[in-house]
Amino acid sequence: MPTFITGATGFIGNKLTHRLVESGEIVHALVRKTSDISILQHPNIKIFSGDVTNLSEVEAAMKGCEYVYHLAAYARSYAKDNQEYFRINVDGTKNICIASQTTGIKKAVITSTVVTFGPTNRQPADETLKRDESKFYTVYEHSKYVAEKAVEEFIKTGLPATIVNPSRIFGPGLMNESNSVTIMIQMYLRGKMRTILGDGNGVGNYGFVDDVVSGYLLAMEKGRIGEKYILGGDNVSYNEFFNVIDEVSGKKYFQFKIPTQVALLFGQVERLRAKLFHSYPLITPDWVKTFALDWVYSVKKAETELGYTYTPIKEALRITIKWLNNLGGGKYEL
Repeated sequence: MPTFITGATGFIGNKLTHRLVESGEIVHALVRKTSDISILQHPNIKIFSGDVTNLSEVEAAMKGCEYVYHLAAYARSYAKDNQEYFRINVDGTKNICIASQTTGIKKAVITSTVVTFGPTNRQPADETLKRDESKFYTVYEHSKYVAEKAVEEFIKTGLPATIVNPSRIFGPGLMNESNSVTIMIQMYLRGKMRTILGDGNGVGNYGFVDDVVSGYLLAMEKGRIGEKYILGGDNVSYNEFFNVIDEVSGKKYFQFKIPTQVALLFGQVERLRAKLFHSYPLITPDWVKTFALDWVYSVKKAETELGYTYTPIKEALRITIKWLNNLGGGKYEL
């Protein structure tokens, strides 16, 4: 029987969709009317035009499917109306859960994000971390947290679902906003990423996309119902991240360190410009605050329970840079 998926035109979702059909599965992909379906051309992919916010469209696309992967989300750094985050991320996720129950699927893997656990200190945190619910740094983070809690409530009523929490994911694939880390790498290699926030010592968890796609499949196969699994890789600072890029590529660009307060002011100006001119800001104050914090996480649970493995950061960046080189427009590797 077919597998249902949302987010098939996104960075991770597109990779997952093609991994599924290459293994012989039939996929029902729910895509918006405005989506580029040229990236879904495969005889095993059946495209359903619809939106996660429309329950009847979700149910129609999911009918007859055994398994569900939900990856669709509003993950952009800015929205003209912040309710857009909650409409898509919360209401859309609830519709996936409702449809999963009414259509009788066997299991669902629901995408959350590592930021729902909140910022950390320098010691890797895991899925047991209890976040401060009084403080959210972005509307996206808040909406995904609310969505995750909603999924947990559906699980209590019998929804057979596992939650995955990807970190900052990069690698070869669609160059859209959900692949922002790879876009940042490309900009740096072109000499256009000349600034770094604060002292560059902020730490984040970086996962290679092919590993994370494998993590989704493992979560479907082995993930326990009601459990969460962090999918990522190495924890490195911004300085370490760019130093590895330098080592792998043979390029090195001087980066100006921008004090956080200056970046916050710039973010405020950008947000005001976006509102006045109906444009899109380069960055917002909320995201400056987010990137100034540490987000250090462990993938030990996924390794132990799912058999998840990840590519070390140096090798993952080497593969990514080689792929960027093959795209054209520059010589990015030694």
